[in-house]
Amino acid sequence: MDFEKDIKQILLFLKDLGIEDNQLGPFLTKNYAIFSEDLENLKTRVAYLQSKNFNKADITQMVRNAPFLLNFSVERLDNRLGFFQKELELSVKKIRDLVVRLPRLLTGSLEPVKENMKVFNTRLFKVKERHMFLAYLGRAQYDPAKPNYISLDKLVSMPDEVFCEEIAKASVQDFEKFLKTL
Repeated sequence: MDFEKDIKQILLFLKDLGIEDNQLGPFLTKNYAIFSEDLENLKTRVAYLQSKNFNKADITQMVRNAPFLLNFSVERLDNRLGFFQKELELSVKKIRDLVVRLPRLLTGSLEPVKENMKVFNTRLFKVKERHMFLAYLGRAQYDPAKPNYISLDKLVSMPDEVFCEEIAKASVQDFEKFLKTL
């Protein structure tokens, strides 16, 4: 690579972006591949983030904390932002705040995120099923001041067998039959 033609332009771009001199070494150690990126593509990616209302300080912080961010195409960045907005059902502003604080959500693997969401959604689904079963039995009582109180912790943390026996006062078979009616 030619220093004047290839490297200098990228270094100036990073400095203009807000990466300080003392941050360039650590940044380039993590992302030396930025030198293989076309400068116009890097500018386009920054312009895309600005079009999504990320300000310069936000973009600087994101790039500093996730050095590979600018290696991602506009399409990939847009897909990632769209994924989080759709799956997390957050407002545009909340998504923006989230990725400024945790920009590696945009650059890292989506598999751990999907797995966590699957666990949260599975638990939520299980809570709904158990609540509906208790309501069907007339045992859905969540007021601690009343008799037969059921805490949320008990509702979610027990295996089905214990939930049926101790909370619902019914058999697992009855619970399974009830679930088939849903």
